[in-house]
Amino acid sequence: MRLTMILLTISSTLIAFGVRPAASGSPDNRIEAAQVPSERSVVGTLEQVALPTAIVVNTTSGKQTFALEKETTIRQGSRVIKVSELAAHKGERVKVRYRDIKGTHRAEWVVIASPAAPGKGRGA
Repeated sequence: MRLTMILLTISSTLIAFGVRPAASGSPDNRIEAAQVPSERSVVGTLEQVALPTAIVVNTTSGKQTFALEKETTIRQGSRVIKVSELAAHKGERVKVRYRDIKGTHRAEWVVIASPAAPGKGRGA
């Protein structure tokens, strides 16, 4: 009886959080996984902002352009940055997490380096 209650509790918790058991042999699951390109990331300097659709980042391997989507999250520390504020961060270090979809680098996340605390800059 106690084991049944534990299993029911675990099952209802999983269902409440939207966790569904995967059908490992299901062809639909394999197709969905194959269609989603893996996420990549790059670090560089924010060189150009072409609002509202793209940014250019200068990396060690050259300049790369990233498309900005409605779903793109832009952060600096714990603060969420609006797309319209990006131009103010030109020249700053950024990390871009993106997916390469049909030859276009689509930004998922853009993280702007937090400014150095006063007195904590380079060489201090």
